[in-house]
Amino acid sequence: MKAEEIIMKYGLTKQDLEKLEQVGINLAKVEEQANRIKKETAYIDLVRSCKIGDGIIKVKDSEKNELINRFDKAIEQKNIIKFVPASGAASRMFKKLESFMNSGTNSSLEELKSDKHYGFIYSFFANLSKFAFYNELKKVIKKDGKVLSELLNQNKLKEILEYLLTEKGLNYSNQPKALIQFHKYESEIRTSFEEQILESLHYLKDKTGKVNLHFTISPDFESNFKKEEEKLTKKYGGKVELNISYSYQKKSTDTLALDKDNKLFRDDDELLFRPGGHGALIENLNEIDSDIIFIKNIDNVQREENLALTVEYKKILGGLLVKYQSQIHNYLNKLENTSSKELINNTKSYIENELGYELANTANLKETLMDFLNRPIRICGVVVNEGHPGGGPFWVKSKEGRISKQIIEGTQVNQNNDKQKEIFRSSTHFNPVDLVCAVKDYRGEKFDLTKYVDNNAVQVANKSHNGRELRALELPGLWNGAMADWITVFVEVPKETFTPVKEVNDLLQDYHQLL
Repeated sequence: MKAEEIIMKYGLTKQDLEKLEQVGINLAKVEEQANRIKKETAYIDLVRSCKIGDGIIKVKDSEKNELINRFDKAIEQKNIIKFVPASGAASRMFKKLESFMNSGTNSSLEELKSDKHYGFIYSFFANLSKFAFYNELKKVIKKDGKVLSELLNQNKLKEILEYLLTEKGLNYSNQPKALIQFHKYESEIRTSFEEQILESLHYLKDKTGKVNLHFTISPDFESNFKKEEEKLTKKYGGKVELNISYSYQKKSTDTLALDKDNKLFRDDDELLFRPGGHGALIENLNEIDSDIIFIKNIDNVQREENLALTVEYKKILGGLLVKYQSQIHNYLNKLENTSSKELINNTKSYIENELGYELANTANLKETLMDFLNRPIRICGVVVNEGHPGGGPFWVKSKEGRISKQIIEGTQVNQNNDKQKEIFRSSTHFNPVDLVCAVKDYRGEKFDLTKYVDNNAVQVANKSHNGRELRALELPGLWNGAMADWITVFVEVPKETFTPVKEVNDLLQDYHQLL
């Protein structure tokens, strides 16, 4: 469709065109996004869930040392970095507390205790002194001439929450989760940002003593992160050189929305642009020039005394990646120089038996094999499913009939299809976002990661804005559709390495507490 036709079709004004250009969204993308929203969510076709021996590897004890040694050698030879999505605000973490603060309920702590609907709120206040941010909360309350313990005794619970969540005090509902105080130690308090850095010191230090980390953040909080970084550089600088970089989610990855009449959604006559979700971060990942990239969520952190197992499995996953990459590059180098039937058969056997993928025979099998192997590789740690909300590892069939291993979320599955719903429920493992990725080809050239995205794996969500309904487009998730065409290997990791903080009361779990 020509530009003039798109402008007329969507009633785009001069102001709209200027805004689109400013954001970096061209007219073709306007048409593409609108059409995708109209088509609704394209559901995934699940074949079966991955299980140990069928899509998931369980590393034997006898193999661990060899894999750890592989990684320890790689850290001396390759450029390795950890990538941490950290732009999310802590609002979801405090959602239940905020809802209570804004409710009409004025129950006392004792009344909350006996009301099953407020168990979460009661648990928070009953254990308030156990949170790492307790002393900071006391300080901001004291500035106003008040005492936290007295407010508790007087059942002024909402006032306490105002000091915790709003600009009246710590303003935690509007802070990035990375800078929330997570852990209390004997003589200090640590944020999840610091815990991510500390973890990295144990396995990412290269031969020059440098540790590379990259955080995706909101530009609104860059100064906050820089201030925290400066403090931590002074704290750990004698041991290592912290090489920390930042990036923002690109505005060009924002998406438009449609109203109930399939017209572009407007707010006060201006087009509404919404963040496209964490899948947009494939653009940020693509700009990192490293050989190997670890990926971990900002809120999945362990206390320092519990790090040994996490570090061991980080090295095991890294060692597996180096092993598979070496084998794959070896096959690609040989295939480039010869077309022997034996090599072609051996390569196909390797793909089927070691990587777990089935490839059909084609007229030019060598080309098919090289095309399959010459792509980014990711090793994904998965934990035994104990009811955590989120995605898991599955065998999936594409529209072209190709079967591959993917991380799938519940929203990608047609819950009205009983068979698909049952397959999703049968999952034995969960995705904790514990990835290590190889992003360079066998010639040492960096892959363009945007070429391996399944652009059909978008989701259409029913949302609202200022009380008006809208349909929003969410891009393929970073470890879902954005990595759909990568070579994927699932590996079981211990559940102890997965200690996320999705809600504030998760910080009361023993593994987050000073015992």
